[in-house]
Amino acid sequence: MKRTLIKNVKAESKVKISGFVENLRNKSAMQFLVLRDISGKMQVTVEKAKLPEIAQIIDGVTVESVLTITGTAVKNDYVKLGGIEIIPDSVVVDSVAAAVLPIDKESGLDLRLDYRWLDLRDPAKAQIFKVQTALERHMVNWLADHGFINIHTPKISAISSEGGSEVFEIKNYFGNPAYLTQSPQLYKQMSMMAGFDRTFEIGECYRAESSFTSRHATEFTALDVEISHIGSHHDVMDIEEALLTYVLTQLNKEFGDLIQAPSVKFPRLTLQEVYQILRDEKHYQMPKAAQGDIDPDGERLISEYVKEKYNSDFVFITDYPHDARAFYTMGDRSFDLLYKGVEITSGAQREHRYEQLKQNIIDKGINPDHMQEYLEFFRYGAPSHGGFAIGLARLLARLLDLPTVKESCFIFRGPTRLKP
Repeated sequence: MKRTLIKNVKAESKVKISGFVENLRNKSAMQFLVLRDISGKMQVTVEKAKLPEIAQIIDGVTVESVLTITGTAVKNDYVKLGGIEIIPDSVVVDSVAAAVLPIDKESGLDLRLDYRWLDLRDPAKAQIFKVQTALERHMVNWLADHGFINIHTPKISAISSEGGSEVFEIKNYFGNPAYLTQSPQLYKQMSMMAGFDRTFEIGECYRAESSFTSRHATEFTALDVEISHIGSHHDVMDIEEALLTYVLTQLNKEFGDLIQAPSVKFPRLTLQEVYQILRDEKHYQMPKAAQGDIDPDGERLISEYVKEKYNSDFVFITDYPHDARAFYTMGDRSFDLLYKGVEITSGAQREHRYEQLKQNIIDKGINPDHMQEYLEFFRYGAPSHGGFAIGLARLLARLLDLPTVKESCFIFRGPTRLKP
C-alpha cells in the first residue's frame, strides 16, 4: 500500500501514514498518539485488550520517534484533529528518538539554531518555507512571462563584485587568489552587454561583514534583476513594483490573510524629502555617520510615516548621492526599497559609458587595473541598463513579521555561526 499524506486521509478508508510522534498518552486500557507529517496531524487510537501486540510496540515508542502505521480511518466527532482517528492494523517503528530532546518550545534562539533540524519540525516553521517556495515560484513565473532570461553566474571570481574589502578570499585557487562573489552584479551587467536585454538570477551571495543585526547574514540568497535600454532608475522601480505587487497578490490568494497584498502604488520619496519628513514630522535628526543614507531608526520612522499617509507597507527612497553608492552607479540615479521598516532592495541605473565608469572606479580609490576584466565588458557597445537585488530572507522575514532573518533562513550563516 502506498503512503497517504495525513491531509488526504478520508474516513472509512484503509490508509498507510508515516510521520513523527508528536504526543503520546499511555493509559491503563487505551493508547492515544498523535502522528505528524508535513501535511498535518492524525490521532491513532489503540485499545490494548483488542490490540495487545501493537500496544506493546507503542510502549517502546518516544516522542519524535518515526512510525509507519497501516489501519482504518474512522469518523469520531470527539477527535479534535478533523474528527477522524486511525485504528491501526500494524505499526512499524522506523526510528526511535532519544528520550530527552535537546530543545523545546522555551529554548533560546541560539540553542534552537544549534539543533535547527529539530526546530524546523514545528509546523509553523515549515510554513515559512512553504511560503518561500511559492514566493520564488511566482517570481520566476512573472519574470519569465515578461521576457526575462534566467542566468546562473559564477560564485567564485577573480575580482570583487563591489570593489570593496567585504569579501571572502579563497587564498589558493589552483595557485591564484579568488573570491566568493558578494553578488552577481558584474556578471548580470555582462549579460546586458551580451544583448540578453532582461535577465534574472536567484542565487547565493557572500559578504564578509561582521554585523550582528536582525537583518544581516554572511551567506544569503537574493533575486537579482537587470534590464537594458532604460531611461532612468524609475524604469527599474516600475519593474520591481509590478513584480512584487503580482507576487504578493498571488501569495494572498494562496495563503490568505497571512500575506497582505499591496493595495496602493508604492510611494517614491527622494532622500532629501525623507530627511525633511524625519526632521519635521518625526522630530528625528539623522546621525552624522548616516548622512548620505538612512539608519535603521530612520527607516522605521519613515515607514511609519508612509503607512500613516499613504497606507503603504512599501516605499522607494531615491536619489542617493553618488559618493554613497557603488562605483557602477550612474550619478544619483539609485534607490532603496523599504518594506515594513526594513530595506529589502538596493537598485540603480548603472554607468554604461566606459570612460566615466573607469573614472568612477578611480574616484572610489580602486585600482582600475584590478577591474580591467570588468571594464572590458563596456568597450564594444553597451546599452543603458539598471537593476536591483532583493534579499529573500529579509523579504520573507518582513512578509511573515519574523523578528530576524535567522528565522527565515533554512540554515543561518553569520560571523560566529558555521554549524550545523
